[in-house]
Order: sequence, then C-alpha cells, then structure tokens
Amino acid sequence: MGTDLLSKPQLKELVRRVIVAQGNAFIKELLRSTGARVGASKEDFANNLDAAIDADELTQEKLEAWLAEVEGWGDQHLYLIAPPEVDPSKLAAGGAASPYAEALGAGASLDFPEALTLTHIVLSDGGLSMVWHQGKAGWNRFKPKDFTLDEGLEHYRFDAYRQRLDRSVVRFEWRFADPYCLVLIHRNPEIDHQAVFQDVRLTLAAIGCPDAGLQPIPLNQAVKVAASKGKGVHSTRFELDGGYVEMASTLADGGIDAVEPVRVVLQAVDTGQFDRAQGMLHFAAEEHGTSRRIAVQVYGREGRLRIWAQCKREDVLRIVELLWEYNGAP
Repeated sequence: MGTDLLSKPQLKELVRRVIVAQGNAFIKELLRSTGARVGASKEDFANNLDAAIDADELTQEKLEAWLAEVEGWGDQHLYLIAPPEVDPSKLAAGGAASPYAEALGAGASLDFPEALTLTHIVLSDGGLSMVWHQGKAGWNRFKPKDFTLDEGLEHYRFDAYRQRLDRSVVRFEWRFADPYCLVLIHRNPEIDHQAVFQDVRLTLAAIGCPDAGLQPIPLNQAVKVAASKGKGVHSTRFELDGGYVEMASTLADGGIDAVEPVRVVLQAVDTGQFDRAQGMLHFAAEEHGTSRRIAVQVYGREGRLRIWAQCKREDVLRIVELLWEYNGAP
C-alpha cells in the first residue's frame, strides 16, 4: 500500500498533535530546514510550521521523513535480539498477504489509540521497520484560563486544565546487514514489555518469519570492556550468584576514570570472574560521534538499554554499534 495522502488541514493536525510533542531542538532543526521562522515556544513552532505548510515549503514527505527520525528514538528502553532465521526477500510477499497489509507503507498516523496498535510497516532492500503507537490523555493545570463567576449571592471559581495528548511509540528495527535486531519501547509504565515481545513475535510470524521466541542478546561483555577501557563509565556492578562488586563516580561531569582511587580499584577487578554486569555509560558527542551527550544504563544480562535522553535515529544506532563492538571484544 502506498502512502496515504493527507490534506493541508490534516498535516496541520499532525503538527499540532504529534510534531510539537517532540524535542524543541529537533523542531527548530525542522523549521530551519524549510527556511521558516523558528520562534521560541511550542505555539510559535506550531504556527510557523502551519505557515510553511500553507506555503508548500513543508510537505507530507518531509514531515514523515523527519518524524521517522525523531519519534520513538531515545527516552526509552531498547533490547538487542537475535534476527529471525528467514530470507528477507520473502517478507514482501508475506507482508502483503498478512492481516497487516494495510500498514505496509502507510502514511503518518494521526491516531492516539488506547491500546498499543501497529500503524506502520516499512520494508526495503536494506531492512524492516515496524511501528506501534499508543495514546494517553492527561490534564495540565493552566492558570491563565482560570476565572470567577458571580450568580446572585453565589460566587464561583473555575480552575482550568489543558488537555495533554501523549503518544508512546514501540519500534522493531532490523537492518538486514546487522547481526541483531532492536526492540525499542517508550518509557511508559503502562506498556508491558513481555506483551510487546509477544506482539512483535506474532507480527513477524504473520509476515513470514518462523514463529519463535525473541531471544535477547546479553551485553555483559560490553559493560566489562567499557569499564576496562574507561569509556565514559559512571557506574558499574559486576555480579555472580554469591555476591557483587559495585563502583560509581558521583561527579556530574566525570566518570569513574576521573576519580583516581575508584579507577585504581576498578582496574584491579578481574571482571572475567563475574557472570553478569551492568553499568551507566555516558557517550560524549566529540568522542563517540553522537549529536549530544547521552546517558545509557546497560543491563547486561537482559540485553537491555535504558536511554535517558530523547535522541535521533542516528544517535541510537550509533550507540548500539559502539556497544556491539564492546560486546565482541576480548
């Protein structure tokens, strides 16, 4: 199925409901790419994006490409899993014949479904991407709209709340050249990770992959190597059944490598004696090739990362590439 064409009013609704919920730095970048005025607030961003749509400077194609790079990347949990044992060339026919055929190549979703819902499947020669959305409505106190009212002898006070629409994103990403796949889950406590794994498994099976459980790839070695090389490690915990060793830096801008007594102790630890490892790693832009400094908690046994900052797609993929290198190092 091709991309669904949205009218300009629908594109403006996409801006109001979805685009302005992304990080301000990313929205400014989008506005600058169109040559539009930027502004200082979310309301400015929305108005200027609307004007760019009216002037045909911002198209659906550009909005969807931008959204694919920023929505559901970072500020999330990420699992590395083993790829399905299937010839990727067979997935196109399987997807077209599956119950999810309408999601193939679908346009940007305006929906905020109450339950986690598959909305996009993108299949190319290089990879497979699947996206689920789940909405959640909330209310924020908004004092500027408060007012009082007198009716006869009665006096009333009205406290205003403004509705907030949040949208969580779950992604399955498989670049066919990589020896791993990614399951990315927005940090929403209402999303059950095991239920997500089940949804991903069933969807993969429906489009032609063998029906098998998703197997996380442990990242214990990645933490051990990062610690041994002083690669931005702020805390480490090495475990075995009988006990654990834990070390950390309390410096805001420096890791264990910047605290000499702790660094000396860490260097003396034979990490090979421990079965499991986890740690907090900071990836600096200038050293690791990311767009910003990003903190990542690595849970080695689970094959899971907790990425603490909203990122772009390229940042997340770069972090995974680095950890994969660490994980394969002796």
